[in-house]
Amino acid sequence: MTSLRARALIAQMRLRQNKRFYADPATMRDSLARHQAPERSRPPRRMTDTCDITSRVVEGCEVYTLAPAGGPTSPRHIFHMHGGGFVEAPEPHHWHFAARIVARLGCLYTMPMYPLAPEHDHRSIVPMVERAYARVTDTVAPRNRIVFGDSAGGTLALTLVRHLRERGQPQPAALALFSPWIDLATDDPLSLTLDYRDPELGVSGLKQAGRWYAGRRALDDPEISPAFADLARLAPIVVFIGHRDILLPDARRIRELGDLAGVPVELHEYPGMFHNWIMKNIPEARRATDELLRFLGRRDDG
Repeated sequence: MTSLRARALIAQMRLRQNKRFYADPATMRDSLARHQAPERSRPPRRMTDTCDITSRVVEGCEVYTLAPAGGPTSPRHIFHMHGGGFVEAPEPHHWHFAARIVARLGCLYTMPMYPLAPEHDHRSIVPMVERAYARVTDTVAPRNRIVFGDSAGGTLALTLVRHLRERGQPQPAALALFSPWIDLATDDPLSLTLDYRDPELGVSGLKQAGRWYAGRRALDDPEISPAFADLARLAPIVVFIGHRDILLPDARRIRELGDLAGVPVELHEYPGMFHNWIMKNIPEARRATDELLRFLGRRDDG
């Protein structure tokens, strides 16, 4: 059953009308300045109590790395591409989730503040992310590299590891995707059915954001939507999705693609859960985080 805390959070999301930004393209356009405010692209100050935070500039964008206070105790380095439909800076829950993982694993954790649509599209977003990955993992053994992506970051994560494969560069040890958005047309019938149940995302707004990211390229181009890409020879993947999330078919598509390509995909579906619930302070998030860490632990075991 859905926990009382999760149900209260869903009610709060509906009361605050969280969905408005993605429910209507006109509202999205009018609200872009607030959702792209520079202060949202900086870690909250209170995180310095538990994490050491450093930054570097790549392609004119800040790239933040979190480490445990006192230094890392693990050789792992997580590279996380945040979501937000390519149009939003990170939410507070992205930073809090990163801090929790750093505390649990004792690892380094990097998030690039990639350029945002509609001012930018895939032609500048993807190269920036890939240069940032190369810079921060340059001295990290591939077996200690882990790639995370949530929502739109799922597309960036899959694009990154596919490009590594195409260039003959090593894969990371694992890929973890949270509520991934990988079909930017967002036209699966199940997404349309779930739209009224999703308290966070809306099909119409995501469609607009997808077109901005794609620029002049077709939405079913594998370079734009990994739902149409070949996942052969990629790292093992774990996916977390909720049954209230309009991106449920995208998560299931990753498992289908993994089966076709012979790539292990571990899919965790949570009834009653919403977009990116794993980053919230609810019992279901703690359970999912434990499952995530077990998956990563198995990568250490070979």
